[in-house]
Amino acid sequence: MSVVFIMVIENEFDTSESVMSRPFYAVNNPNKPLARLYSTARCTEFNAWMQLIPEFEEDFDLASEECARHYGQSAHKVGQIFLALQRVIFELPKLHAVLQDHWHLDFPRIIAIDAALSKLGPHPHFEVIEELDEKIAEYLTPRVVNQHLPSSNRIGRRVREMVHEYDDRVPVTDPRPQRRMVKTKLTANSSSLAVEAPHEDIQKAEDCMKATADALGVSRAEAMLQVLTGEYESKKAETKLVLFSPKGIEGAPAYLQGFGWVGPETVERLREGATVIDADEVANAETASYKPTDAIRAFVEGRDGTCRWPGCSVPAQNCQLDHRHNFDEGGPTSPSNLFALCQHHHNVKTDTRAMYIVDPISDVIYWLFEDGTWVSDTAEEGPIGQGSKRWMQTYGQKLVKRRQNAKEKAHELADEIDDYYRERAKQDQLEQEQRDIIDELWVDDIKLLRAMLGRGEFSGEIPLPGHLNVFLILEAAQRLGLDFEAADEVAPWVRVHKKIVEHERQENERKILEEAEAMAHELALKILKEKENEERGENDEAEEELVKVPQNPEDPPF
Repeated sequence: MSVVFIMVIENEFDTSESVMSRPFYAVNNPNKPLARLYSTARCTEFNAWMQLIPEFEEDFDLASEECARHYGQSAHKVGQIFLALQRVIFELPKLHAVLQDHWHLDFPRIIAIDAALSKLGPHPHFEVIEELDEKIAEYLTPRVVNQHLPSSNRIGRRVREMVHEYDDRVPVTDPRPQRRMVKTKLTANSSSLAVEAPHEDIQKAEDCMKATADALGVSRAEAMLQVLTGEYESKKAETKLVLFSPKGIEGAPAYLQGFGWVGPETVERLREGATVIDADEVANAETASYKPTDAIRAFVEGRDGTCRWPGCSVPAQNCQLDHRHNFDEGGPTSPSNLFALCQHHHNVKTDTRAMYIVDPISDVIYWLFEDGTWVSDTAEEGPIGQGSKRWMQTYGQKLVKRRQNAKEKAHELADEIDDYYRERAKQDQLEQEQRDIIDELWVDDIKLLRAMLGRGEFSGEIPLPGHLNVFLILEAAQRLGLDFEAADEVAPWVRVHKKIVEHERQENERKILEEAEAMAHELALKILKEKENEERGENDEAEEELVKVPQNPEDPPF
């Protein structure tokens, strides 16, 4: 371990009026003895860790382990502190100056800043880092007195937003739903269902379906359909996830049985509440029973990886554990005498068509056959088998690798998000185009279907499966107020048919209105004519009276 430098702080908390009047965070309030105490503690801890940062050529794991023993935390946490301090001290001078001025940032907040900046990759442009340094320093500089300091999560999100401004391929958050169930591979008669969920939930569902299938005597797929459709209640089963990780090496990749190699984030999540088994102890364990313990089985499966027959790829967790020396002949139930063999190759060994011997140091199996030939098989497929230990890294390698992985994961996530929404937009566009076609051509469809309905038969291609009278049935169902759902391939034509009915209703209303208007017009004409006739009759009577009036006033009126 090499000393980078030692920083000495004199008059760290000056309580003069000039200092008291400037802005500060609540966590470094000079008026509060407790805040001043915590600030002193952060300063002391920071200076202590600055002396422990390893050089690039040093073994990162050994340096982390040594500090972890004295620090009382995990080696993973120690490694995070190393990498974060490396960033702050040597790449973010302005933020470093703000930290020295206030002593407000603890290690969780410093680690959050480093994790967000790591998404830029191992070699970001100097000008980008310089600008980000200025923005982060400004963001974490108090602007008012007794200002609340953001949490580590909030700081991490804000820095990711800053990173997103320079690299829009780095998403701030993942907007996709974390649990999805989608239909895939749609065919004329069937489709498949895909479910995305955490590893442990998928494993639990698989174990329950297996138990249900065994109880019903059907396949797992049939059991799942019966459970989902409510025909049968799922059987409960004990779920076990086996995770192989290197002892004492935090942040290293691990092997999740049934899924493959996973990253540190998955390892950290799965370790919560897990039962830890020391493989070194289990390697020499033994049980008096013929059936091995869960720990012994997990060790053998992790060591072998697959069936130990040369070239066989059946996973070890799906194999039987063979006693190399038969149990009834005194062979112990221990890892040294147990090896994974699939059902077929286990039968080959049991029938003595082949036998094997094992090198106890290298775990190499030598298979001997009846014709005198032999072939060897190494335990390199298992995560804890010989040749599978790839854990040594220098500090420099760890730093570059971590930042590179962070950038790759960020870009990969961005690509997945783009693909997700691109596919959704494609589906939406396709559905809209189908609706537009139907809307544009519905008048022609009406003419065609009217002709089909009128003739009662149609010699050309029928767009709707079944008899043409299906339209009459649909219309009758609609008029009777019956609720029905059409199949996917029928739905567009049902929609057209509904438009036909609506069009005919509008046409009938229009005809009724026209007839009503015509009748009203005829009635009005009739009334006017009758009125004219009445007026003409009154005029004729008046004229007759005028004729009877005497012309000479002296004449009598008769």
